[in-house]
Amino acid sequence: MKIVSKLYMLIGILIVAAAFNLFLLYQDETTGIFGENSNQQTIIQILLGVDIATFFLVPVVIRQSLSPLGTINKALSRVKEGMYGEKIKYNSEDEIGELVNSFNIMSDTIKEKEELAKRTELAKDEFLAMITHELKTPLVPIQGYSDILLGEHLGTLNDEQKNRLSIIKSSSENLLGIISDLLDVQKLEIGKLRMKKDNADIKDAIEESVKALAPQAEKNKISLSHNAESVEISHDSARIKQVLTNLIKNAMIAVDSERGKIKVIMEEHPQEIQICVKDNGTGIPKEKQKDLFKKFYQVDTTLTRERGGSGLGLAICKGIIDNHGGEIYVESEEGKGATFTFTIPKNAPEITQRKPTLGTKTAHSS
Repeated sequence: MKIVSKLYMLIGILIVAAAFNLFLLYQDETTGIFGENSNQQTIIQILLGVDIATFFLVPVVIRQSLSPLGTINKALSRVKEGMYGEKIKYNSEDEIGELVNSFNIMSDTIKEKEELAKRTELAKDEFLAMITHELKTPLVPIQGYSDILLGEHLGTLNDEQKNRLSIIKSSSENLLGIISDLLDVQKLEIGKLRMKKDNADIKDAIEESVKALAPQAEKNKISLSHNAESVEISHDSARIKQVLTNLIKNAMIAVDSERGKIKVIMEEHPQEIQICVKDNGTGIPKEKQKDLFKKFYQVDTTLTRERGGSGLGLAICKGIIDNHGGEIYVESEEGKGATFTFTIPKNAPEITQRKPTLGTKTAHSS
């Protein structure tokens, strides 16, 4: 029987019985139709007892009828939290049963759509990773032949020809860097960015990163220094150098030529190694720090267009540090420079590659 029909029936019985009893009592008071010990008075008393029992029965029936709504509400809360596919068991064919059936169908549908969306997203990421990889192939001969021509192995070049070839080489290098960033970020998205961790001296990664960028810093008259000390720690040296290179390059964009200072500061703590890249550049406005780690986000698009950059570098950095079990974040005030910090735990558990996400601290992205 339908819940509403049950309630209407109980309420109807209660109203009719109460009205009938009140009518009889009124008649007895006015005309004395019942004697003192008549059976009619006993019947009236019994009916009054039924009225009272019915009065208490109605709330019980309502409570029992509506109790499944609590289960449905909890299930809806779990759906809101992303737990799809859950089903509620309820066998009655009343209104609540219809609601439960609709919920179960909705839950299955959402789960199917979610799984389809995940498969589509994965296929898209794999396709982009494949295309990005293929885009690197034609750049190799372009760079190779540019070097051969600039080396004048195929004949002497005049200054104008050398200048044009230098532009070709520089542009191909910039394009290769952007494609490499795209490839890395897509591999991070699908959890296929390779990490080869070994116990090695973290000082080597810091020194090599600084040494590689020293000529560029010297050319721009920027002070670049570090205080690295020897510490054996499990890490992927190539990937940590990639993180450091990206952070230092970002700092070189932020500082002014001739008075810019960049320091790579290493600190050893009981549970982790902390590495900071500190500069005295323009700093980052507070309102922009929350978006720094989003893919393709750039604080100053003008500088990026002038000096190159994809807006992916720090998303990649975050993914690399995440997969080392550490964290990366920024501390900055506009006009007072910025300090980008990342940590590497000394005893990090094996980390399954995951998509880079914003942490509790403000992340830094180029």
